[in-house]
This record gives sequence, C-alpha cells and structure tokens, in this order.
Amino acid sequence: MKQTASKKWFLFSENDFALKKIMPEKNLEKLMVGVETTDSLGNLNIAIKHIAFDSRKVHPGALFVAIPGAKHNGETFIKDAWVKGAVAFVTQSPLKSLNLPSIEGRGFTALCVEDSRKALSKISANFYNHPSERLNLTGVTGTNGKTTLTYILEALSRADGRQTGVIGTINCHFGETIIPAVMTTPESLDLNQSIRQMVDAGISDCFLEVSSHALSQKRVCDMSFEVGIFTNLSRDHLDFHENMDEYKNSKAKLFRENRVKVPVINIDDPTGKEFAAEFNRGVISTGKNPAADFSAEDITLEATGSRFTLKTPSGSMKVRTNLLGEHNVYNLLSAAAAASAQGISLDVIQNTFQKIPTIPGRFESVNNGQNFSVLVDYAHTEDALAKSINAAKAFTKGKVIVVFGCGGDRDRGKRKEMGQVALKNADFSVITSDNPRTEDPEQIIADICKDITDTDSYKTITNRREAIGYAIDRAEKNDLVLIAGKGHEDYQIVGAKKENFDDREVAKEFLGKRTH
Repeated sequence: MKQTASKKWFLFSENDFALKKIMPEKNLEKLMVGVETTDSLGNLNIAIKHIAFDSRKVHPGALFVAIPGAKHNGETFIKDAWVKGAVAFVTQSPLKSLNLPSIEGRGFTALCVEDSRKALSKISANFYNHPSERLNLTGVTGTNGKTTLTYILEALSRADGRQTGVIGTINCHFGETIIPAVMTTPESLDLNQSIRQMVDAGISDCFLEVSSHALSQKRVCDMSFEVGIFTNLSRDHLDFHENMDEYKNSKAKLFRENRVKVPVINIDDPTGKEFAAEFNRGVISTGKNPAADFSAEDITLEATGSRFTLKTPSGSMKVRTNLLGEHNVYNLLSAAAAASAQGISLDVIQNTFQKIPTIPGRFESVNNGQNFSVLVDYAHTEDALAKSINAAKAFTKGKVIVVFGCGGDRDRGKRKEMGQVALKNADFSVITSDNPRTEDPEQIIADICKDITDTDSYKTITNRREAIGYAIDRAEKNDLVLIAGKGHEDYQIVGAKKENFDDREVAKEFLGKRTH
C-alpha cells in the first residue's frame, strides 16, 4: 500500500511511524464506543492488543481498519491481516460483498461503518485513552505560517515554564525525542499514539500543524483543542482538492468537526473573516484591522527584524522581534492571542518575541561573511512566494534575486501563477527544479515560464544546485538571494528516488567558494 495521490484519498507512507507506545489490551466493544456501525459479524467481546491500518504492520491480536485508497482499497488486504493474526477488522464496504464465510468461521469479527477513516480516529482515541483531552492541544491550520506559528507558540510556552511538544512539517519533538516528519499531520492512529507519549512524558502543551489533507481525511476528527488557529487561505493543494471552495471547507473542519474551546482567526484574510462570523462564539480575532482583538500598528520592517505596537484587550505594548517580514507580524499576532488565551502574560509574550529562535527553513539566513544576504524559505505557493519576496525587498538596499521551482505530480495550475509572481516582484529570477518527482523537470519549468515575455528578467537552470550557484555568483553588494520552495527539506525527489539535497548546505558550499 504505497503512498498515492488522488482527488479524494491519500494512502499512507511505507515508512513506519517511528514512535511506539505499547498499551494494555482493550475490549473491542469499548474501542467501538462512539463509532456507529451499520453491520457486524462475530463477537465484540474480544481483546485487542493493537490497531493497524496497514496490513504489513499487523501483529497477532490486532484490529485492522481497512482504509479506501486511490489504487488499492484496504479491504483487499483483510485476508493478509487475518493471516498475520488480526482478530477483527473494520471496513466501510458492505460485509456481504467481502466473501468472508471461511474467515468468519474461524472466529474473525467484522464491523461495517459508514466512514472507516472517521472510525479509525475515534477508535485510536479510545485505545490511547483520549490523549488530546489530557494536555493543552493547539491546532494550527491555514495555507501558510503553520510551522512558524507552532515554533513561536512553543517558545512562549517554554518561557512560561511549561513542558512542550510540537507535531508538524519538520518533525515531532518533545523532551529529548525528535522524530523526522513523514507527513505534516500524522494519520489518526499515529497522532493519538504520539500525543499519548507526550502525556506520559509530562508534556503540558502540544502544538499541532493541521493540514487540509488531515482535515479532509478526518485524522483529527473529534479531538479536543484548547485553541484552534486559522492563519490565511490562498491557492494550494488543488491536486488533492477539487477547487478552492473544497479547500476552504476542509480548513473549516478544524472548527466544525472538533471541540475547539478558543478559535483564533485572522480577520484580515477574507476566508478568516467568514470563519470568524461562522464560529463567532468565543472567537479571538487578529489582524492589522483596528477592530481585531489583537492588532498591530506602526509596523516597521528592517533587515534585522520587525517592530510594531501590539494592541490587546489587556493593553498595548511595543514589540521588537528578529523575525522578518509582515507575514511574521501576522504570525506573532496569532501567537500572542493564543498564548494570552492560555494565561501567558503580556510581559512573557513581549520578552519572548525579542528572542525567537531560528525556525528551520523559514526565512533562514545563510551567512559566510559575504556582503550580500542569502535566505532560504519554504514558500511554495504564489501567495507565500509574493510575501517572501516583498518581505525581502522591504529591507534590501540592492536587488532581490529569487531561486524557485514547482513540485512535480502536484497542482499544475499554480505554476504559471508562481512564475508571474516572481517576475512581478523580484528583480531577477532563476527558475529551476523543486521536487520534480515523476514529471520532466524541463516541462515543469516550461509551465512556470508560460506567457513570460521579459526574457531579460529570468534565467532557467534545470539543475537546482547549479541554479543556486548561479544566483550566488550573480549577487552583488547589498543584494539578497532568496532560495524558495524547499526550506528545511534535506532531500530532493527525482523520479521515485529521494536524494540528499539541502538548499542551506548548497548555498554554504557556493558561498565558501566565492568568499575564500
């Protein structure tokens, strides 16, 4: 069951989720509490030792949850699960259609549900004793800013003396445990498992990036959130969502399908304004809009950070931060609102904002003593790219040179838009490969360059290493090279192969050649 893209479903990674938490066996009937079944065969009064949604990971005594996918339906692996020792399974296919008499005759329990992903989420919560209810869980959704926000929130909570954990695009970490991310938001079983481990390790505050895929696939269904944050919405993931309305509605599911005590919503964003009206009970609004509960005035953007006045229901204060760009002002507003809602004082917020640690691959500086700037940023949508370029321009005396590409086997419609954004906002663009995957990288570049007529304002270099080197060689005193699209990633996917590649290391390599 290999990871596969689809309009409706993703399957799961072949990589095993690294965290392991052994739980006492539980009665199947208790695991099914809150899960509506439409049919059943066999005995519910049996012991379940563990749960699996991937037949390769089944061990004796398992409950196997069959998930529908793009190329394979989990129900086709039920017999494999049974052979490996599973004692029960859950499926959303009618039981009579599965031809199971021999399996039933050997004591196998079968349960049919309307939505097996929703069932998996509820079963997982039951198995791990509802871990989201046993710490302060903050969920962050939106097109851009999720990773940055979770790191800011973590810094605020640590400054307030709390024990923290983060689950997101870069990794899952808490205490001394650091697990590289397989996907932004893990499958519900893995997610409940990791939160359970955090609870057992004494973690009090967990910050979770919640992707639109996760919300569509009910990976966080029926979880308890102390705070839910919406950042913004712009075009992304239309290879998965059929249109922008579906994408928007997936984000709304964080608030519609979960228990969110305090929604924090950016009302400067048009979608955020809609959400604030819909989820108006207890909403804390953020934005430059003076009507927002947490707003920013007198914003000054500099090469070394930003300054603004933060206005809150509890008073105003001056903020100075090393985070760059107006988009990070919005992130700080959301963080201040969420932290304040959880009892963190304005003094702690003000002091912490002055010393936010570097966030991997988010406007991350690469410095080797050169007389120009190099920044690596994860921006991979037209909106994020525009914001990153304009943030760089706000404090750059010279030219802004941007290096970027678009991922293969993903939304092709955004390629031309990203090309237009780069050509409109940057002084010069180097268009190259991102993660081409199974597509021809030269065709991806051709899609980006479609309808661009000003051939003097850009250059195409298919090899990303060479493109970064070209941009660094081209830079002059006071210029800025913005390497966009991959951020913290330390790999490049070419075909089906994942190759070592880190924009930051490549930039350091070329800076070393240039300055020494």
